[in-house]
Amino acid sequence: MEVETIQQMLAIVTLLLGALLIGIIFNAYRIVRQPTLLLFIYGLFTLVVGITFADLVSIFTPDAFIVAWSAIFSRIVVILGLCVMAYGILRG
Repeated sequence: MEVETIQQMLAIVTLLLGALLIGIIFNAYRIVRQPTLLLFIYGLFTLVVGITFADLVSIFTPDAFIVAWSAIFSRIVVILGLCVMAYGILRG
């Protein structure tokens, strides 16, 4: 129970730090107007949501079935976020 609470608190901290990082990169995007940077921001957003999704679902829902499927969905979103970030970087 204590480990799960720590994971949930760290998920919230990760979400807040991810939002801060996205805000900083978006300010850089407004200056340079580079489409690659915008794709990188989209990928970073999906990555942060994917990383924290399973822990945030466990905060609101105690059902084990939903928590298990949210972990699977979380991994899929992380993979999509990494692919979008890689595409943005390779697009140059």
